[in-house]
Amino acid sequence: MKKNHNISFLQLYLTLLFVVSLLISNIIASKQVLLPFGIVMTGAVFIFPITYILSDLFSEVYGYRWSRLTCYMGFAANLFMVIVFSLVIITPAPSFWTNQEAFQTVLGNTPRILFASLSAFMIGDLINDRVFKKMKEKHPTDHKGFGWRAIISSFAGEVIDSLIFLPIAFLGQMPINSLVVMLIMQVLIKTGYEIIILPITYKVVHIVSEYEKRQPTEPKTIYSYDNKQIQK
Repeated sequence: MKKNHNISFLQLYLTLLFVVSLLISNIIASKQVLLPFGIVMTGAVFIFPITYILSDLFSEVYGYRWSRLTCYMGFAANLFMVIVFSLVIITPAPSFWTNQEAFQTVLGNTPRILFASLSAFMIGDLINDRVFKKMKEKHPTDHKGFGWRAIISSFAGEVIDSLIFLPIAFLGQMPINSLVVMLIMQVLIKTGYEIIILPITYKVVHIVSEYEKRQPTEPKTIYSYDNKQIQK
């Protein structure tokens, strides 16, 4: 994405989807779910891969800089969400409201979970973007090799994410062997999820890319403090 490129409605929509998906995944990450064959995962497994798919799309269509910017947006939104949750939880409730414990259990992530989640996301997404950027250098002007870039970069990011989040969040709270199995299966399931829907992702990348190419490239119209139009 060029530095002076106007931000389209679609770009804003996809960025919003990225941030919302990240927030939802962090809320449901504290729930452990039992999948077929006795596999235990966090609830985030259902939605968190979407953030990696969108991160790849941002890197492919809008560039590395925008992909990093969306990561910072997600981090800030998640931090704001946690602060608001904490304020609501510590505010006294009326005597007739008896759901304080349940509310705190679901939305009151411990500092340990919060630190694990934010650290894993920031570092994992950075690795994902860096690997993608390096591979993109071979095909800077087209989408050739996108599938390999998407899968390899996401796999690298998910490995780092899982290696950081799971031990920090659950070490000492579950058997070591279960933790190791969860780590391995989380990476495999997320990567498998991306591989399965790769044809859809590839199609979306082309649609978004073609959409952005059709957008006008006229200079932006901005307004000064006295409401006079200025072309930039």
